[in-house]
Amino acid sequence: MLGRRTRRLAAGAALAGALVLGSGAGAWAHECYNASRSDKGNEMAGSKSQAWFTLVVSDAIQGDADSGLITQEQADCIKDAYAETGAPASFTIHVKGAVGQDGVLADHNPNDGLMTNGKGIDHAFDAYGAEIFGSYAACGVEF
Repeated sequence: MLGRRTRRLAAGAALAGALVLGSGAGAWAHECYNASRSDKGNEMAGSKSQAWFTLVVSDAIQGDADSGLITQEQADCIKDAYAETGAPASFTIHVKGAVGQDGVLADHNPNDGLMTNGKGIDHAFDAYGAEIFGSYAACGVEF
């Protein structure tokens, strides 16, 4: 149980850190999520599977404030700005290596357009990076 909790916290911390490291977003192409899965499917995968972790974006933003990376005022602004974009409030991301893919789902797919088409496996930063990083920028947080 402790190992699973630690792994989930590490995955959340990694993505939260990536939220603030806008200049390195291209290198974080390992935030695969299933864009076609239902909310109930995400809930089950995020809570019952060791391969998937549900990250609530507002929690990651709050984590940046709690750790002192941004102020609480900036965090509140960023949460509001992100909510206004209409982007998903959470992502159930793949955190356990995929066999034969260098540990990443769809890593070797040459069709980059498939990573943001809202069907099957997509990359969160490719699909919603503008909304995530734009929310930080709109609230005066520089990368």
